Amino acid sequence: MPFMRSTSITAAMLGLLACDPGAEDAGALGPSFRLGLPSHLVIGSGHVEQTAGLREFTFHVVGQLDGSVGGSYKVVLANGLFFEADVTCMAVSGNIGWIAGTIRATNAAPVVVGSVSTVFVIDNGEGEGAAADIVSLATFNGAAGADAAFCANRPLALAQLAVTDGNVQVR
Repeated sequence: MPFMRSTSITAAMLGLLACDPGAEDAGALGPSFRLGLPSHLVIGSGHVEQTAGLREFTFHVVGQLDGSVGGSYKVVLANGLFFEADVTCMAVSGNIGWIAGTIRATNAAPVVVGSVSTVFVIDNGEGEGAAADIVSLATFNGAAGADAAFCANRPLALAQLAVTDGNVQVR
């Protein structure tokens, strides 16, 4: 199923901008998340190719100046297996965004609900001359605290996959 790059990104941005800046509860963005002017955004959706077929991803993460974060991400494999995570931390440096969270739902037997997942993305710009954006393989079943360590250490050691259909935005 092809993703409409501009539609996905525009919808995510409109959803974020439509929220009341003074709201105390941002619902799906996570507990104790306060909306206001974001310090960083990491959003995107699309596909990457793996030997087993296309993997689908979607994520939306907002970081505030006070260090709080909110958002979620979902990874779907070619065979329909998936997991979803609520974001607990984010780090941004230039065009790279590191996000980690707690897995809240899955239909894949090896993935443990409540464990930590991590992923990073690289935004290589827009337009004809831009290189493909990158999404790393997502980890799962990490121990408590692995999320904070991932965001603090900002590793780039996970396998990197070119986005073949979709877009990543790191701001």
